[in-house]
Amino acid sequence: MSLGVRASAAAVLVAGIVIGPGQVRADVSAFVGAITFDSAANLDSSPGFGIRWGKSRGLLGGETSLTIARPAREVSEGSEETATAILYEGRILLNFPAGQLRPFVGVGFGAVTVTSTDLPDLTNVDDEGKEDLTKALSAVADTQTNSALSYGAGVRYKVSEKLDLRLDLRQYQVFSVAGIAASEVRRRMEAAGGALPVPESDDGRVQHNELSIGVAYSF
Repeated sequence: MSLGVRASAAAVLVAGIVIGPGQVRADVSAFVGAITFDSAANLDSSPGFGIRWGKSRGLLGGETSLTIARPAREVSEGSEETATAILYEGRILLNFPAGQLRPFVGVGFGAVTVTSTDLPDLTNVDDEGKEDLTKALSAVADTQTNSALSYGAGVRYKVSEKLDLRLDLRQYQVFSVAGIAASEVRRRMEAAGGALPVPESDDGRVQHNELSIGVAYSF
């Protein structure tokens, strides 16, 4: 069982234990939004969409969230490829009932996966360093899955007994070794007389921000 699946199951389980059976209906929501990726991740800001499901409407709720985005990534000077970013996690939510407007805060744990992109052209790199350089580039170009902790807040607007509008603002702390790999790529490219636009990361951690709006339906 993957880390994201375990985190999601844990969030729903904890909420279920605290809330108790039969007191809160299950709900599902669909949303669209914008994701601002950390510059150290070499990903452009991108629209995103996703779904959430669980029991998130009680005083203490739990849910699973899945978000997909298609950001552009620079793979060589003047050349970009489109990657796929998948953010998935389990969350615990604390809700504050206040009539039609119901604010909430939440914390989650899961993972962020970024699909592979093409390697830059190494035609002008001499054969002696090309093999090692290709291995280093693969560290940042291949599919990457990293653990992520998120926190955020939002508000629900009650449209009817079963339907809510929902606004979320969330920040993801992604614990990644990509920054270390990127530094190594930069060092090797400079040694080989080339240049690759891979920003450095000081501590191997990046931050992504998500703003989303959606519709939630309970049943």
